[in-house]
Amino acid sequence: MEAIQNSIQTMTEHFNAQMAEFQKSLQGAIPAASPTSNIASQFNMFRTFVLSALAGLQQQVEVLAKQTDQLEMRSRRKMLLIHGIPEGKSAENLSSIVSASLSKHLKLPELQAESFSRCQRLGQPRDDKPRAILIKFLDIQTRNKIWFAKTALKNTGLTLSEFLTKDRHDAFLGARQKFGVSKCWTRDGFIIIIGDDGKRHRITTIGEVNAISRAHTDTQVPTTSVASSNANTIFHASKTAKPSVRSSPRPRRLARR
Repeated sequence: MEAIQNSIQTMTEHFNAQMAEFQKSLQGAIPAASPTSNIASQFNMFRTFVLSALAGLQQQVEVLAKQTDQLEMRSRRKMLLIHGIPEGKSAENLSSIVSASLSKHLKLPELQAESFSRCQRLGQPRDDKPRAILIKFLDIQTRNKIWFAKTALKNTGLTLSEFLTKDRHDAFLGARQKFGVSKCWTRDGFIIIIGDDGKRHRITTIGEVNAISRAHTDTQVPTTSVASSNANTIFHASKTAKPSVRSSPRPRRLARR
C-alpha cells in the first residue's frame, strides 16, 4: 500500500510539473484575440479533472491501507515482543527460556512453555545486542496477564512491547519524539498520548500524531517581570508607610493601704 501511495504522489507531482510547463508555453503561443483561445480554458478544465481523479484515487488507497493495517493488527493481538534475553551461540529452546524468565520475574508459576504457540527471534543475528523474541500465546487471556504485569520487569534488563505494524510503529516513535517517552505508550495496538494540554489521545498513524495540538506557553509570565513588579510595590509601600509610634507604658496605680 505504501508503494501505491508513493506512486500516486509521484504521478501527481509529475503531472503538475508537465501541465504547468505546457500551460506556460500555450499562453505564449496563442494570442488573446485568437479564435482558438478557448483551448486554454479547456486545458484548465482537463487539468482540474485529472487532479481531482488523482485525489480520489489517493483517498481510496488511504482507506484500503487503513483497513489492511487494522486486519494486520488484529492478527497480532495474541503476540508480544520480549527484548533483552541473551542469545546463545548454539540452538536454543526459546519457549523454555522465555517461559522460565517471565515466570520468575512476573511471579507467574502457571506460565509454561506450552502456553506459547510460537516463539522465535526476529531479524538477522547481530553482535551488539540480542535480537527480539516474538511470542504468540495460545489465548488472549494469558497474553493480557503477561502484558499488564510487565512493570515487574523494571531493572531486570528485560522489556515487553506490542508487535505493532510498521505504520503504527512509526507513529509510536514519532509520538515519543514529540511528546516524550513518559507520555506515550501502547495498548491493544493503539498509541496512547498525553498531550501538553493534559488530554489523552488514541491514535494509529503519524498523521494523527502531527494533528495533535501542543499547548501554548504564551500565558506564562516571566519571573523577572514578576520580581520587578513586586520590588516596585514594596518600594512604594515603604515610602507611603507611616512610622509607628510606640506608646509609653501606663503608670502602675499605688495600692491603698
